[in-house]
Amino acid sequence: MARVGAELRRQDFVKATVKVIAEHGVANATTRRIAAAAGCPLASLHYVFRTKDELLYAVYESLFSLPQQSLDQVPAGTTASETAAGMLRQVVNWFSTNPDLARAQSELFIWAMRNRPEMASKIYSVSTEATEHALERAVGEQLDETALKAISRLLIQLFDGLLVAWSAHGDLERLHAETETACRALALLVEQH
Repeated sequence: MARVGAELRRQDFVKATVKVIAEHGVANATTRRIAAAAGCPLASLHYVFRTKDELLYAVYESLFSLPQQSLDQVPAGTTASETAAGMLRQVVNWFSTNPDLARAQSELFIWAMRNRPEMASKIYSVSTEATEHALERAVGEQLDETALKAISRLLIQLFDGLLVAWSAHGDLERLHAETETACRALALLVEQH
C-alpha cells in the first residue's frame, strides 16, 4: 500500500473539514467526523494538524484565497466605481456558484469571533488587506489610501451581508437584484472619493 505524503493528506483533511462544516457547522465538526469524511484514521489527522485550531485556520486560509482569486479576475472598468461594482459582482458570483465553500467560510468566521477572537481579528485583517490590494491593482491611482480602505471594508461588508441573506432565502434571482442594489450603493461611495 502506497503512503500518502503529509501535504496531500493535509489537503484531504482541509477538503473534508470544509465538507463537514458546510453540512454540520463548526461546532459539530469533530476531528473524528473530519477524519471519517477524509477516509483516514483519526491519528493521521492529529499527526498532520497538532490542534483543531490549526486545522480550522488552514481551512480558512484555503477558503479565503478562492474568492480573492476571483477579485483578481475583474477587468478594470472605465471608472473606479464601475471596477468596484464589478469586484462585488465577481465575489457574489463566486459564492453563488460555490455555496458550500462560502457557507463554510462564513460559519468558520462566526465561530472564530465567538471562540477565538484573535483568530477572527487576524482573518479580518488579512481579508481587508487583500481586498485593498486587489482594488488598488484594479483601479490604479484613481483612489487615495483612505478611499481604498473605506471601499475595501464596504466591499467585505456587502459580500458578508449578501451571503447571509442568500443563505437564508436561497433565491438566486433575489440575490442578483440585491447585488445590483449593493453595487449602486458602493458606486455612490466610490464617486464621493
